Amino acid sequence: MGAAGGMLEAGGVFACFGGPVDLADPAVDEAVRAVRAPFLESDDVTLPGQTDQWPGPELRESERFTDVRQAVIERRWAVSADYYVGHLSTISAYLELPVEQQEQLYDAILRVVPETVELTADVVVHLARVSR
Repeated sequence: MGAAGGMLEAGGVFACFGGPVDLADPAVDEAVRAVRAPFLESDDVTLPGQTDQWPGPELRESERFTDVRQAVIERRWAVSADYYVGHLSTISAYLELPVEQQEQLYDAILRVVPETVELTADVVVHLARVSR
C-alpha cells in the first residue's frame, strides 16, 4: 500500500487548496480582535513562527512527501456583516466555545463591523510529490 493510505502512489502529486478569510481593513480587524479577546486569544490557523500555513509544515515533516511547495492566489471580496459572522461560525476556534459564548461573541462582532465587510480570501495552494 502506498502513501496516504493507498490513495497516492510514489511519484504522484498531493494538492491541497484553501486558506483563511481575513478582514482587509486593519481598523475593523483590530475592533474584531478587541471584542474577540475575552473569548478567544486567536482564531488563526498558522502557528507562531511558521511561514507556511497548514498543511505545509506537516507535509515538510513527513517522510512520505518531497518537493513541498506553497503558492498563494490573491482573492478579495466584499460581503455583508451577517455573511462574515456566518463564516466565523464555521471556524473550529469559535465552534469550541459554549453556544452562549458563541452568540455573545457574534453579537459583539456585528456591533463593531460595518454593514459591508471587505475580506482577503487568498487561496493557499500546497503541492507535494509523493515519495513512497
